[in-house]
Amino acid sequence: MISSSVWAIPENDFKKVWMNEALPYFRSFSKGHITNAQGMNLRYYFNVNAHHNKNLVISPGRTEPAIKYAELIYDLKDSGFNIFILDHQGQGESGRQLKDPHKGHVIYFSQYVRDFGQFIEEIVTPHSRKETYLIAHSMGGAIATHFMSKNPEFFTKAVLSAPMFELDTSPYSESVARLFSEFLVLTKRGSKYAPDRGPYLPEEDTFEKNDVTQSLPRFWANKFLFTRYPYLALGGPTARWVNQNLKATKNITSLAPKIKTPLLLLQAGKDQVVKPTRQNSFCQRGDCELLTYPDSFHEILMEKDSIRDEALRDIRLFFGF
Repeated sequence: MISSSVWAIPENDFKKVWMNEALPYFRSFSKGHITNAQGMNLRYYFNVNAHHNKNLVISPGRTEPAIKYAELIYDLKDSGFNIFILDHQGQGESGRQLKDPHKGHVIYFSQYVRDFGQFIEEIVTPHSRKETYLIAHSMGGAIATHFMSKNPEFFTKAVLSAPMFELDTSPYSESVARLFSEFLVLTKRGSKYAPDRGPYLPEEDTFEKNDVTQSLPRFWANKFLFTRYPYLALGGPTARWVNQNLKATKNITSLAPKIKTPLLLLQAGKDQVVKPTRQNSFCQRGDCELLTYPDSFHEILMEKDSIRDEALRDIRLFFGF
């Protein structure tokens, strides 16, 4: 088995390599925008090499700008992929609907799926290769799952990293959270922050308080992006975002049998953002292999080396390169 260390940035050398190599490599990508059905500009990035015979599409999670995946993209630079990545509406460099740019907001979850489909059709498909692969994280995994249920054979293989199939709404049950968010929407408070959520405040964004990664260097990198480029920062979701995502994921397991693409689902054993129950049932109903990383927080691909290296090795073996 090939060691993942030959294609991943180790934490003890992270800051130097990330700043001097990974970020410049990402910034060498071509970029553009598409205008979606709502009239919003959506930013995307891509790198196409005439010698590459396969595509990789990356679908980020909530709050995540495309540039956050600079390390993963750098890891994959010699894998023979043309790489495509989209800033979902309302985050990254894509358009936002509300005056407060820190609010994570969407009118309908289906708009994420429609945007993703437009990105695939207008940007990825014209560079079509024999094989097209997918890596999708969290909210990006839920978006991609809905897309794949309508386009069951588009992707050759797909990796879902801690997909947002069941939000952790603790201390409330999911049904209570859904009803309460529905009440807030019906009483015209859907564009307000969800309870106990607010704008991104760098001084409150500390490693000790974070619940998505145990890697200090990778936490630092994400905070660096949000503080150096404040327009990328995103705070808490709105009540409508919560409501739409709870609705979109309530019956997501029913989509599994419709998807013909072989799936690899990466599950985080210490996830505090999404629950595992629906991930488990989803994988049981489709062509899906589930791998659990017992010590991982939510962002498996941004975790400490011992977890991240194993996940990257598993992805590499699944994709066959």
